[in-house]
Amino acid sequence: MTTTPATAVRDLSLPTEPGRADTPVLPATVTAVTSPAASIRRLTLSSPAFRDLVLTGPDEYLGLLMPEPGRAVPPVDPTGTNLRAAVNALPAPDRPLLRWYSVRNLRRDTVAPDGSPTGEIDVDVLVHGDSGPGSRWALRARPGRRCAVSPAGGIWCRASTRQLLVADPTAVPALRSILEFTRDHHPAELADLHVVVLASGPADLEPGLRDEWEGSVGTLATVTGATVTEQAREVTTLLSGWAAAGHPATGAGYAWVCGEQGLCKDVRRVLVDTWGLAGADVRWVTYWILGRERP
Repeated sequence: MTTTPATAVRDLSLPTEPGRADTPVLPATVTAVTSPAASIRRLTLSSPAFRDLVLTGPDEYLGLLMPEPGRAVPPVDPTGTNLRAAVNALPAPDRPLLRWYSVRNLRRDTVAPDGSPTGEIDVDVLVHGDSGPGSRWALRARPGRRCAVSPAGGIWCRASTRQLLVADPTAVPALRSILEFTRDHHPAELADLHVVVLASGPADLEPGLRDEWEGSVGTLATVTGATVTEQAREVTTLLSGWAAAGHPATGAGYAWVCGEQGLCKDVRRVLVDTWGLAGADVRWVTYWILGRERP
């Protein structure tokens, strides 16, 4: 269940895709590290600046700047909203790792160990061993580790009441936040949300997804496959089958598709070529690329 207060979301109607005009860089400290599932590392980050943070949407993502142990994040002054360019302009020894993650929870009114008021953000990092710099940093993170976050913006909007939401494990935190937002502010629309979740197995998913949402959303389908290629094949088969059967989801006017790049492209192709959705109505976002490390 989300702990993000309603007042932390700028627009509760979200008729269009939200956006953020600025790119603040907020120093933070790791205060807790937990594992909701075997392959999920949840980092709780604390900063007084989070008390005033306003999200643009429920699936807001942020840049997590992760310095080497014992180092703080140096001052970063992004020009416009180009955080990557600002980080790359730093001297190599001072340059933190930058990766992007969804805001899983935002608590704007908490208390720091010293008794001072602060705010907290939870970030879920999918880890499969030392499979990438972000995973390595998350696996080694301990309370007291310094970092910084830069809120970037949301992606999802309520452009159409009936929607298809497709997420691989990296996008499930954002998906769950969308469902929680809809339940809290537009509960009558939950039945028109058709959800497809992809995973290699239970280790990739925070427990409780099916128990919490199966009776509320229009459809909740889980597609499993040992590899991303298998998951892509299974989900395109599922969506094509829905089209042939006239499944209610095929009446969606908008789709939110997030996860691995090739998988998202395959899903978009089915939605446009088979379902007949306009390309502009399929909002797909690459969270990662199979076989390629993010810059």
